[in-house]
Formats: sequence, C-alpha cells, structure tokens
Amino acid sequence: MNWRGRPLTSHEVIVQSIAATTTRTGLRVTAELDTNTYPTGVAIDDAEMAALPLTRHIFHGDWNYTLHPQPCPAIPAARSPQPPAPVWDQTLLSDPALTGLSSHQLHDLTQTLAPDGDTQRGRPPRLAFPDQVLATLLHLRVNLAAEPLAVLFGSSRTAMHRTLLKIRRLLEAHAISLPPATTPPAALATLQARVLALSNDPNSKIKTTR
Repeated sequence: MNWRGRPLTSHEVIVQSIAATTTRTGLRVTAELDTNTYPTGVAIDDAEMAALPLTRHIFHGDWNYTLHPQPCPAIPAARSPQPPAPVWDQTLLSDPALTGLSSHQLHDLTQTLAPDGDTQRGRPPRLAFPDQVLATLLHLRVNLAAEPLAVLFGSSRTAMHRTLLKIRRLLEAHAISLPPATTPPAALATLQARVLALSNDPNSKIKTTR
C-alpha cells in the first residue's frame, strides 16, 4: 500500500506522512504512534451511549461531534442513608435553571419560531413543536446529546438528531443565540438520573428508528 506514491513500509513512515498533512487554510497535524494494547469485541450498550456527554455538530452530527470531559467521581464518605429520590416530574425539563429562560420567555421563543418550524410535511412529527424547541434548548444550554434527549422525550435517536438540526437552523435564521450554561445546573443531575433509570428499564429502551 502507498499514499501518493510513497510506500508504507513502517509505522514511522505512516506517522511521518500523517504529520506532514497541511491544507490551504492552515491546518497543522501532530501524530505519534500509540503502542498501547486495546481489547477487541467490546460492546457499548444503549445506556452507556446515552450517558456520553456528546454535542453533535450541525454538519453530519453522526460523524462530527464534541465529546465533553466528565469529572472523575470522588470516593464517597460513609454517611447515613439518603431519603428516596423525588418522583419524576416532566415539568423539570423546562426548569429555568436548565433552559436559561422563564416560562414566559420560553413560550415567546416557541411562538417566534413556530411560523417557520411548526409545519407538517408528510407524517406528523414524533414531538410537538414546543417539545422540539425545549429539547434543543437543553441541548444547547447543558450539552445534552441526542441520545439522552431521545430517552427523556420518548423519541428516537434519529428523530432527535433531525429535530436538533431543524431547530438550530431556525434559531440561526432568526439570529437567536443561546449560550451554554457557565456551570452545570444542579437540576441536570436529576435529568441524568432519569436517563439512566429509563435506559436500564427493558421496557424503555432508546428507539433506534422513527
């Protein structure tokens, strides 16, 4: 095998060829050989995939995405039993601490986008338009990826990817910017716990088709 006529005779040649890559726009590449050993045949289930803090990009989000770091959990100290977790309430999804908007602001934003986005072509969408806007807010504000959002809203990964792309384009068309939260809201932990609970429930698996 060769790259542009240069035979790939060793790992060193391959690494040097990768490191020599440049583009007209100024791309520079650093490459080194990874000599570690990794097991093969490791399967990743839906729950593990849903828990990844992924933010998919507008262009081909199935290929292009940002994986955010997760802090290493500290070893908990011995403590007395904690009270049971509160019963899940779907209205927690629109908590202003998560969305960055009050209920009135969220309603106004939905009404602003609705004339362009709340239209039906072919089959009706899996999510109502207000839920589409809310899901995108959670995606942009607290970096919830399509997989956990699909669990929280009872959708599928494919449909949620399309929803996020659609609403983000509407926001851009209206010149509306929704910056991410500077620090993760405390309410985010409740959403993450809900995602794990539903992902581990055999009757509530993430749907892979629309």
